[in-house]
Amino acid sequence: MIIRNYWNSAWRNLMKRKGFSFINIFGLAVGMASALLILTYVAFEFSFDKMHSKSARIYRVQSTFHEGEALTDDWATSSFGYGSAMQENLAGIEDYTRVGCIIQPEQLVKYGELCLRENEIAYADPGFFRLFDFELLKGDRTSCLSMPGQVVITERIARKYFRDEDPVGKILIFNSNMGKMSCEVTGVMKEMPSNSHIHYNFLLSYATLPKWVQEYWYKHEAYTYVLLDSPERKEEIERAFPQLAEKYKTEEALKNKTWGVRLEPLEKIHLNPQLGYEAELKGNRSAIIALIFGAIAILIIAWINYINLTVARSMERAKEVGVRRVVGAFPKQLVNQFLFEAFVMNLIAFVIALGLIELLLPAFNQLVGRTITFSVWFTEYWGILVLLLFVAGIYISGYYPARALLRKKPIVLLKGKFQNSRAGENTRKILVIVQYTASMILLCGTLIVFAQLNYMRCQSLGVKTDQILVIKFPGPTEGMKTKMEAMRKAIRKLPLASKVTCSGAVPGEEVAMFLSNHRAHDALKQNRLYEMLSCDPDYIDAYGLEVVAGRGFSEEYGDDVNKLVINETAARMLGYMDNDDAIGEEIAVETVGEPMQVIGVVKDYHQQALNKGYTGVMLFHKDKIDWIPQRYISVVMK
Repeated sequence: MIIRNYWNSAWRNLMKRKGFSFINIFGLAVGMASALLILTYVAFEFSFDKMHSKSARIYRVQSTFHEGEALTDDWATSSFGYGSAMQENLAGIEDYTRVGCIIQPEQLVKYGELCLRENEIAYADPGFFRLFDFELLKGDRTSCLSMPGQVVITERIARKYFRDEDPVGKILIFNSNMGKMSCEVTGVMKEMPSNSHIHYNFLLSYATLPKWVQEYWYKHEAYTYVLLDSPERKEEIERAFPQLAEKYKTEEALKNKTWGVRLEPLEKIHLNPQLGYEAELKGNRSAIIALIFGAIAILIIAWINYINLTVARSMERAKEVGVRRVVGAFPKQLVNQFLFEAFVMNLIAFVIALGLIELLLPAFNQLVGRTITFSVWFTEYWGILVLLLFVAGIYISGYYPARALLRKKPIVLLKGKFQNSRAGENTRKILVIVQYTASMILLCGTLIVFAQLNYMRCQSLGVKTDQILVIKFPGPTEGMKTKMEAMRKAIRKLPLASKVTCSGAVPGEEVAMFLSNHRAHDALKQNRLYEMLSCDPDYIDAYGLEVVAGRGFSEEYGDDVNKLVINETAARMLGYMDNDDAIGEEIAVETVGEPMQVIGVVKDYHQQALNKGYTGVMLFHKDKIDWIPQRYISVVMK
C-alpha cells in the first residue's frame, strides 16, 4: 500500500510537468550513458587475461640484459630454450609453454586450389592448452600439439578453408622462408577472446620447428609462460636465473652481459608498459585511471544538475510537504517518498542510458579499436561497483531535497517562505560551484590531451613518411630476389612513382631484428645489441634520412654489400664521440664472417612512437644477411 502511494505520487509529479521531467531525465541519461561507456571500456581493459582458471599463477618470462647495474635491454620475449631449462633447473615451476610467433608470423597457407596469405601464425608446445583455458571445439587438448606436423585452427579459419567439411584430419600446406610444411589439422578452437593479449589463428606444433631452433638460447623470439606452484616463488626464480644462464652462454654474443628474467603476472601484462617484441599494442594504466576520474566527474555533473532541478521543483512542493507534516506524516516517510521518486527517475534515466549505449557502442568500438560488450560487467566486481554507484546516486539525489525541506518548520513551508531562504540559496550555489569545477576539470583535461596530440602531429620525426605507399612483400617463391628486383624496376617506371625501395621494416614499427656486434679491433669484445635494418641503396633517400657523416649506400660504388650505415645512437654505443670518427671503422657483426665497414652515419630519427627513446640501428645491404628477410616495398608517390 505504501509503495503504491509512493508510486502514485511519483507518477503524478512526473506527469505534472512533462517538459521539466523530460529535461531532467534525459540530461541524467546522457550523463549516465557517457560515464557508463567510459567505465565499460575501463572494465574491459582491466579484464584482460582473467578468463583462465590458473591466471593468478601464470607468468610471462621476459628477458632483461644488464651491463653491471645498468639495464641495457628489456624484451617481452625470451629465448626458445628458457622454458625447458627453467623447469629442469629451478624449483617452483609446475608447467610451462612456449609460443614462437616472431620467427614466421605470416605465411602462405594452401588447401587444394585455395592459397591465401595468413598472419597470426604461431608454434606452440603441448603445454599451451594445459596452461590456458582457450576452448577447443574439436580435438584432444593433451595430444593436438604433441607431434611434428600438427596444427590447431580457429572456427573462422575452419569455415574459410573447409566450409562445411570436418577440418580434422585435413592437410594444410604452409609456405614460408623456411620452406614448405604439410600439417594435419588436429583441432579447432573457439576464437580467442578480444580481452586476451594472446591472439592466433593457427597454432602449429612446436615440434614442427627445425630441431636446432627448439632449444636455442641465442634467438629471443618466443613467448614463454610458466605456471608457478605459488606466486611467492617469483622473486626466488628471478634471482636464480642469471646463474642458470651462465651454463648456457656458450657463444661469444652477449657474453659480457648479465642475462636475467622478469616474471610478469599474466593478468597485468596488458596494462604494464610496452616493451620490445610485444605481441599486442598494450593499454595505458595511467590513462585508464584518468578515465575513471573523468567518468566520475561526468556523473557528479549529471547528478548535481538533477539535484538542482529537483530542489527547484521541491520548493514548489513545499506546501505539499507542509500539509503532509501537519496531518502527521513522519520525516522518515517523507524521506522514503523522495528516495522512491529519485529511484524512479534514475531508473528511467538508466534504461534510456542503456539504449543510448547500445546505439553508440559500434561507433565507440570503432573509435577505441576494441570489441567491447556488456559482458565485462559480469566479470569480477565491476557490476557490483556500478550498482553501488547507482544506489549512491539515488540516495544523494533523493535524500538532499527531502532534508532541505524537512529542516524547515511546517508553518514556514505552508507560507512558502522557504523558496527565498538564504540556506537553500547558499546550498544551491555550492552545488553549482562543484558542478562547474568538475566541468572545468574535464575541459582542462580535454585541452591538455588536445595539446599533446597536436604536439605529436607537429613534432619532427626525422624521417619522411608522407606520400609513401607501403606494400607487403609477396609470398616466397623460387627466384624471389630476381623477381622482386624486376618488380621494383617496373614500379619505378610508373608515372606516379618517384622512388621505390625495399626494406625489412618501415618507420612506425620495430625493426625487431637484433644482432650482438662490437668494434672489430676491440680487445674486450664489448658486444651490444643493435637493431639490424635490411634495405636497398634507395632507402635512405626515399625516407629522407639525413646523412650527417660519410655517405649512404649507392649502386655507383659496386661494393656496398659489405658496408654499414649506422645512426648516431649506434655510433655512441660503439664508443665514437664524433660521427666522423666512425667512418671507415670495421664492425664485427654477429653471424657475419668478415668485419663490415661503416661508410655513413645518419641523424637519429624516430623509428617508433615519440615516447620511445632512440635505439642503436645499423642499416645493411639487403643482399648481405639472407636470413633477415625483406618485408616491404615502399613507393614514394609524386
